[in-house]
Amino acid sequence: MSKMNECKIVMYHYVRPIKNSKYPNIKGLELHGFQRQIEFFKKNFHFINMGELLASFYSNTDIPKNSILLTFDDGFKDHFSYVFPILKKLNIQACFFPPSKPIEEFSVLDVHKINYILSTTSQDELIEEIFQLIRGNKDKFALKNPEDYFNQLAIPSRFDTKEAVFIKRILQRELPKELREDITNKLFIKFVQENETEFSKQLYLSISEMKEMTEAGMYFGSHSYSHEWLSYVDTASLKDEIKRSMDFLKKVNTDSQELVMCYPYGNYNENVIKQLTETGFKAAVTTEVGNAVITKENLFKLKRFDTNDFPQ
Repeated sequence: MSKMNECKIVMYHYVRPIKNSKYPNIKGLELHGFQRQIEFFKKNFHFINMGELLASFYSNTDIPKNSILLTFDDGFKDHFSYVFPILKKLNIQACFFPPSKPIEEFSVLDVHKINYILSTTSQDELIEEIFQLIRGNKDKFALKNPEDYFNQLAIPSRFDTKEAVFIKRILQRELPKELREDITNKLFIKFVQENETEFSKQLYLSISEMKEMTEAGMYFGSHSYSHEWLSYVDTASLKDEIKRSMDFLKKVNTDSQELVMCYPYGNYNENVIKQLTETGFKAAVTTEVGNAVITKENLFKLKRFDTNDFPQ
């Protein structure tokens, strides 16, 4: 039986010079804030890599006290352009979890379209647009009144207003897939006004960039194929999400003995864990907040902190 080991895992998404970018209102971490945060971690923690985390369970080894592991979700080009040079210079191995679909198909995931839609217009205007589109499709899709959806979904989170949470949930999960994709595309075209293929190439990592990062010691794990809410899809679709993601990771020479899942939206259930273990995954990280406790019971429920939980 492995020893009780704990560490802190930190979660990042957008990391860039935000204020001077084309989208200054995107919610992310300013590059200088990231640099200062890394200096804080250097003084107060011991950096570990994914291999050391897994070995602490599977090989029954200890990890140092005050250990910390850095993780970067969603496969943004930010991670190659801004994060990677800093990590490489300091000899820090971090973990990157890209979804495969947008990189292979030069598309933009709905979750990221929503991020950019939110960064370009007011939440009140967006809600008004969404209400109108729900009313216009109410009979076709047997929908509830938009006000009912709002009352159900508009619950503030740690970092979002109730209005932002409503916009995300109604467009990410609540409406029928065909309708939510159609509404998201309409809003993206209206408010962001970007060509999706070109936008995708600018937003996400390329396979060649991922290979360069892997060769420099960075770890790449799975963030599924299309960034679905995994507990909401049927088992056949879930297996397909996992397999296509694994096939994608083989292109960047990720060690198949150290496969780790980062749950999209932090969403999972026991069936998701069952499919991962049967496929050969060794662990999974969540968006639940707290120390990662590396035990049999928690190996597929590893908690993480957000970058905003630490000084910047």
